[in-house]
Amino acid sequence: MSANSQLPSNSPIAASTRSLSALGAVVVLLLTIAASRVEAARGGINIPVGPGNFVFVDQKGDRTKQTAVYTYLPEGLDVTKAPIAFILHGAHRSVEGVRDDWERHADKYGFMVIAPLFDKEQWGHFETAGIFSRSGKLRDKSKTSYYLIEHLFDAVKAATGNTTARYFLYGFSEGGQFTQRFVLFMPEARYIRAVIGSPSHYMMPRFDIKFPYGLKGAPATAASLKPVFSRDVVLLLPEQDNDPNHPQLSKTPEAEAQGPNRFARGHTFFREAHKCAAQLGAPFRWRLRYVHGAGHSPKRVSSSAAALLMGKDPPANAPTRGTERASVSPPREAREERGEE
Repeated sequence: MSANSQLPSNSPIAASTRSLSALGAVVVLLLTIAASRVEAARGGINIPVGPGNFVFVDQKGDRTKQTAVYTYLPEGLDVTKAPIAFILHGAHRSVEGVRDDWERHADKYGFMVIAPLFDKEQWGHFETAGIFSRSGKLRDKSKTSYYLIEHLFDAVKAATGNTTARYFLYGFSEGGQFTQRFVLFMPEARYIRAVIGSPSHYMMPRFDIKFPYGLKGAPATAASLKPVFSRDVVLLLPEQDNDPNHPQLSKTPEAEAQGPNRFARGHTFFREAHKCAAQLGAPFRWRLRYVHGAGHSPKRVSSSAAALLMGKDPPANAPTRGTERASVSPPREAREERGEE
């Protein structure tokens, strides 16, 4: 029989071939259904070794939003035991670049990077979490950007089998605004340590200043604030982040009242936090650290931020342009502000 000859349709061999093809199609269909069920159980979350991304729909919060999430898992790190660090972008929302920059830190210290994108179209001013509606009414707290972190943590754990009970949190610039408000509004949050990186302005822990620059009218009380000051929180200020004309520096009267630049405003916030803790009779565990030789640059600051986030001493010479190291003692400008010189 030639290679081009066709078997009769009623031959045993042709019937067997059709049966095998049908069986193969059934197997493929069953495998596809099984994979779909696994993916559904994971909420669409897949975290590969190396860089990755997925879209997160918060089933416990605002289901109308689809939040892109960028990830990085170091090679050889057990995903079920990996510490989880949420890294928040700034005003440019270049979240993929933020994730890429933090890959080296994740490799060095051994943690998983989770970097959500709070796009303007869906989240607007994500740093204030949209806790008020346009009509001025308080929104359901579970649907805010703050609670998305908590819900995303649960979803990542469920998808990967991760057994860690708490996470790390870091944000720079607008991400720093998010982080400092998150800390003040979320005493119940499960972070191990939060590092606040040089925001443009702050929400002061004062009830005589209107939100978003203070707590007046915000969902916070003296009772909810008291435990916040005993948490492990680090305020990280680049010493050269002192440009009063920086294009992204808030210039509202309320922001200007905090100081002429980010460096000065950071000290105002830290003093107010210390003062509020004393008034409430709360222990104050927060720390203020500096990055020498750096201005308002997330990449120049990230080596020190990563070390502090993981509870390590920052490198004396970070692997970026210039020199960056976190200082235990305040620089001359800060000491003069405190009347120490």
